[in-house]
Amino acid sequence: MKRALTLIVLIAMAAVAAWPLLRPYQVAGHSAYVDLSRAEAFHEAMRHGVLLPRWLPDFYYQYGSPIFNFYAPLSYYVVEFFRLAGASGQWALKLAYAAFWLAALLGMYVFAAEAIDPDGAVAAAAAYGVAPYLLIDVYVRAGIAEFACFAWLPWLLWALRRTVRGVGRFGAPLAALAYAGLILTHNITAMIATPLLIAFALAAADEWRSALKAGGALALGLALAAFFWAPALIEMKYVHATRSLTGGFFEFHRHFLTLADLFRRRWSFGASVPGPDGMGHMFGEACWAGTLGVFALAAFPRSRKTLNDLSLPLFFGGAAAFCLLMTTSASAWLWRGLPLLAFAQFPWRFLLPATLFGAAALAVLPAATPAKFRPFVAWGLAAAAFAASLPYMQARYIFQDRATQAPVIVFAKDAPEAAASPQLQRPDQYLTIETIRALAVSSTARDDYLPVACDAPPDRAPAAPAEPGGEAVKIVSARRGWPPSVVVEADAEAAADVVFNQFYFPGWAARIDGVAAPVGVQPKTGRMLVTIGPGRHVVAVQFGDTPVRLTARLISVFGLVVWLLQLFLIVRTPR
Repeated sequence: MKRALTLIVLIAMAAVAAWPLLRPYQVAGHSAYVDLSRAEAFHEAMRHGVLLPRWLPDFYYQYGSPIFNFYAPLSYYVVEFFRLAGASGQWALKLAYAAFWLAALLGMYVFAAEAIDPDGAVAAAAAYGVAPYLLIDVYVRAGIAEFACFAWLPWLLWALRRTVRGVGRFGAPLAALAYAGLILTHNITAMIATPLLIAFALAAADEWRSALKAGGALALGLALAAFFWAPALIEMKYVHATRSLTGGFFEFHRHFLTLADLFRRRWSFGASVPGPDGMGHMFGEACWAGTLGVFALAAFPRSRKTLNDLSLPLFFGGAAAFCLLMTTSASAWLWRGLPLLAFAQFPWRFLLPATLFGAAALAVLPAATPAKFRPFVAWGLAAAAFAASLPYMQARYIFQDRATQAPVIVFAKDAPEAAASPQLQRPDQYLTIETIRALAVSSTARDDYLPVACDAPPDRAPAAPAEPGGEAVKIVSARRGWPPSVVVEADAEAAADVVFNQFYFPGWAARIDGVAAPVGVQPKTGRMLVTIGPGRHVVAVQFGDTPVRLTARLISVFGLVVWLLQLFLIVRTPR
């Protein structure tokens, strides 16, 4: 009964924090249009039976984009679940946020209660559920994928600890599943969290054999998610990602924080800029209290006696401190030297794992007090964390001007008036699949996943799905289809090219009258070319798998078989 009431109060705190999100307007964050357009194109693919839509043909005036060959898709599957349940595009996105938020809160409570102290778990869950960086992810950045990682990480720590401590029987398979979920949710967070997860498993293990079990669980999770990360890594050379994601605005040197930024109490809807922080990246008083508090407790013999074992809390404090260091220019040498780290782009992304460990460390403070005072200390810390984050629980909303199609951003107090205005419309009403097809929507910041065969994105929509490559050929008919494909009937007087208004990317294959044919690429535009001989022919191009994707899928199938076998043996083996 006590635990149920505790969870109700914690969920009520999170509901207050989520209230600006759950109002019937679209939050005007950095990625407001990005997530809506991706979710809409994802829904269109799923509606046509494409369950793993690596190629979305609706972007770039229907020239297409391989975005989900590279961008982790799991959060969009959750959005799609609510969409299929009957929610609108806007509300499906909001409900996905709410689901991840609830999972994050419960995950931290369960982990801290088991690993540190049941009373301290109240403070840890409250600090985690209303942490400034979590609220920035919702109300400033509006990025569903990174936000969803708040849900995976505490459950992953919980499962890893169970694996190395031999608590329960399902720790290893749950850790594998949670790690695969993290990879499939956000590539960058998975990349920066993996060394920290390994370090946690080593810190929590009693002996090296237990640590090996955790390593095996993470390896199995890596195999389960191989169908996504292996093609994303290997096929990155076929898009402009390296140049686009690590240069210019996204160069990591431009986004380091100062120590003052981590303490400064401010709330800004601005962008990340060089110099003074433009977004308000405060670590949060509660997380600071946890991070610094464990080191203070370790300095007092009486506290060490009360807590018995401070090794895990000290790891939390040390991991949080390391993550905070990684947000500052003092870590520039690591950013320059570690492979792939430049793809993280923003050093302040390390605030996510810092928040995880800082909030977990906060659970230690009530545990260091006499038993009769612990609930009061825990709830006092929870209330203080909530009060300190109140200024961050606000949002601006975005609408679309019907006449000019210009975005209109309003503050919360003006949102009801804007929603009632006949001049304005909600973004999800504006960003329909027809609008996405008619405009140059790419759903990325800087053409990150534009195929390298295309030097620059198109500036207008094509008149038809295909066109003749010369006077010797005539297009009789052309139609698009699902899975992503274009079928053309063409009449040629001599050998000539049929030009398909679809970017080339590995996986596209052509057939002429049912017989496989080579696919050419038009220089600079990146469009596909198929050469036909004299006469009337049916020419089709269709997107499918490559050897890399098939191999990666087989690895994931093998991983799933191993995971199911592991689960079967656990269930069948007596306790």
